[in-house]
Amino acid sequence: MYASQKSAAALAAGKPLVDASGKELKPTLSSGLVRTRKRNIQTKRDPEAFRNRLLEVFDEAEGDVKKLVQLLDNDSLDYSRYGDVFGEVILAGNIVEPGGSLRSAPTPHCVFESETEEKATIGVEAMHQIMRRKPFLRARFDAVVSKLLICLSTFGDVERDRFAFAVGLMLSRNMMSPSVLNQLKTNKTAVESGHALAFMIRLITCYLEAPLMTVDKLMGSLKSANIDTGTMVDLMPTGDRSADALSEHFRGLGLGKLVEQNERRIKQAKVTDAVAAVCARVRAGVPGAETYAWVAGHAKDVGLSEGEVVGAVWGGIVDSVDLSRKQQQNRTSLLGTISASADLLVAACKNGQAELELLSRIQTFVSADMEFLKLAVFRDIVTLLYRKDVLSEDAIQRWYSRGSTLNKGSAASSNIIRVQMQPFVKWLETAEEESSEEEGAASAAAAQGDAAAPATGSDAAPAAADGAA
Repeated sequence: MYASQKSAAALAAGKPLVDASGKELKPTLSSGLVRTRKRNIQTKRDPEAFRNRLLEVFDEAEGDVKKLVQLLDNDSLDYSRYGDVFGEVILAGNIVEPGGSLRSAPTPHCVFESETEEKATIGVEAMHQIMRRKPFLRARFDAVVSKLLICLSTFGDVERDRFAFAVGLMLSRNMMSPSVLNQLKTNKTAVESGHALAFMIRLITCYLEAPLMTVDKLMGSLKSANIDTGTMVDLMPTGDRSADALSEHFRGLGLGKLVEQNERRIKQAKVTDAVAAVCARVRAGVPGAETYAWVAGHAKDVGLSEGEVVGAVWGGIVDSVDLSRKQQQNRTSLLGTISASADLLVAACKNGQAELELLSRIQTFVSADMEFLKLAVFRDIVTLLYRKDVLSEDAIQRWYSRGSTLNKGSAASSNIIRVQMQPFVKWLETAEEESSEEEGAASAAAAQGDAAAPATGSDAAPAAADGAA
């Protein structure tokens, strides 16, 4: 009998099934397949092996950038796991322990040990070329630079100089985030020792020496990380910390553009102080004459221009208004505050140029609020200030004829404001024509009266003469 027939007979007889060895067989599903569970194969992290491989590559390249990049662009080097080690070895020469110490002697091919800036550039160039192939390394470089900035005071003068040079090149090539430099402010030891400011100055000079790099590009890049000359003041030792001292420091190094940037920031801070003071006085109901007297004195002390005074007065008035309510309520509250502060604006706008500056400030303010733009608040404010003798007909017409547009903002908002102002400007022109006609009629009547007066006198004179005869 076949095996299948024997199995059927055994089942029919009620006997258990057994295999050739006599072991009882267990029932199984004919469609069930035993699958081996797949597991992730994890290898032990070995940064020392990666470091050793990098050191071998450096020795083999012998300072040739192209050869070094070719050797580093190797699949056997796992940059996804050891990207931080890659940055530490190229910059510091070895794996950096917490506190700034190195795990072993640094390689002479690293940036810190470079004898010249040209040799230091080799390491940065290699990092740049590999990062272009593996963009994820940018985040690793951020972590490495941040780690080294924490330990800045533990390095020697030459090491700090080379490090600042490398960071300046990395920043100019967009190899790192500018926000990493905020780590300097938190390193109190480096700040008080002067190392933080010296590092930043060296970084700036290296950045500006790079091709096509300018102060405007530098400050724009740093601004994205909330770093400006005010932040650099915080990097100065406590005893020497002042904006004027920073300007003198920049001037001594020949960084005139940074001096201008710092002076503008200082001036803006003074204007901001004036705006806050005006706002507080307007809210407290201080008379406009008294408020303007303070503003004029402050402007004289800190050197504010007439336009900056007008901007401070307007900014303080606007800031004193609570604009967190509904649209119409905000409009009513704003116009009421402006009306109550008309005497302050009259004192600030002493001539036509100041009036044009005020119109420009109002235009900027209204254009920034879409609801005010839709409600034609600009026209309402100008009409109110015209009736309060703050703005003259000549200033309004000059502003309108110029077609003033915002320095920053869309031309569409400027066009909307001009369309809204057309009826008022036409009314001004009509009123001026009527006034001119009335003045002309009055002048003609006066001329006729003057012409009639001699005739009457001549007639009277003969009559008098006849009477006398």
